[in-house]
Amino acid sequence: MRQLVLVLALVMTGVVSTLFLPNASAAQSTAAAAPHIVMYTTQSCGYCAKARAWFKDKGLDWDERDIETSASANNQFNTLGGQGTPLIVIDGKAINGFHVKAIEAALAQRP
Repeated sequence: MRQLVLVLALVMTGVVSTLFLPNASAAQSTAAAAPHIVMYTTQSCGYCAKARAWFKDKGLDWDERDIETSASANNQFNTLGGQGTPLIVIDGKAINGFHVKAIEAALAQRP
């Protein structure tokens, strides 16, 4: 009986999965990988500032690329079909403008 209680306690705390299923933690860390977010911006863009604040509030990291100061960023922006700033790219999906619902949908569709 004691053994059963101990096993149940270990299962509930997740110890068994880490002891006997080493790939379980690897699968969990892969599934929990952070999204790759790139935001194309300009210095004077008010919606870019709102997007920065929103990402920061959600605890999300992003790579910011200023299309006015970087020719490379500007070329990428144009290649992605940028029509204004911010252009937010989440795991390869481009979103023109700061649209919370579109960003949340892109984040929710992640594997």
